[in-house]
Amino acid sequence: MSADLSLTRSRVGSAVLFSVFLPGAGHWLAGRRRSALFVFALCQVLLFGGFWLAGATQKDYGTSFSIGGTSLFFLVAPELGNFLGTQAAALMFRSVELGGIVPELLPLRHLGHVLSGASGVLAVFFAAHAAGCVLSDARSRPFSARANPGNAALATLLLPGLGHWMQGRRFKALLFGGAIGSLFLVGMALGDFADFNRQRHPYYWIGQMLLGAPGWLAGLISPHLRFERVLGYQDAGLLFTTSAGFFNVIAALDAFHRAEADGVTADNKALEATA
Repeated sequence: MSADLSLTRSRVGSAVLFSVFLPGAGHWLAGRRRSALFVFALCQVLLFGGFWLAGATQKDYGTSFSIGGTSLFFLVAPELGNFLGTQAAALMFRSVELGGIVPELLPLRHLGHVLSGASGVLAVFFAAHAAGCVLSDARSRPFSARANPGNAALATLLLPGLGHWMQGRRFKALLFGGAIGSLFLVGMALGDFADFNRQRHPYYWIGQMLLGAPGWLAGLISPHLRFERVLGYQDAGLLFTTSAGFFNVIAALDAFHRAEADGVTADNKALEATA
């Protein structure tokens, strides 16, 4: 039993590592060929489409890691969750802003930023899904779609609390969803709903993107709004919205863990029934 557990943990670790290195690789290792191709295509289309729409201005928010004058790889978050894709995009594209083009001449700049950022965030959450696939294969009876830990993590990215709702944990779903959603909305209100903007707040923007789909929609609307007055609590608003994104990651991890624990409990009961 301990040997099987050690092997499963090793496979889970490999699935997560390879998924972040190249989205879809973890699913390929888990034997999910179609899922692997879908994840790879989705993440790369979002990343390269985002770079193209934004004139590769994502490069202005990152830096190259170099040794002895030799550039090894490009660092920019959250795109870095799609590691190899980001390195390829950094080599293929040159930021138009460095060429003298002002942001106002890039009408789809913010859409491009959201798409490329979503690619990195999705890649990390798909890593959790690949881990869930490995855990499902390790069981005598695979997880159902609603009970799969990886699906629970991905659902949380669609809507905070949704992963717990799928498991039947209604109170916890409402608690997580209500707390995270309220924190984000209050933060946006404190920033006059104009604070979700990579140009103005690039570091806060990283955490805000972790909120998932609701945050990405806000990221498309917010940059077009303008501050019309001095905001006394703008910094608090940024802190709230960024914290909401990080809390959503915690919610996703909890949803994954709860689903995994449910599977262990079910397996133990099955063993007791057959003993």
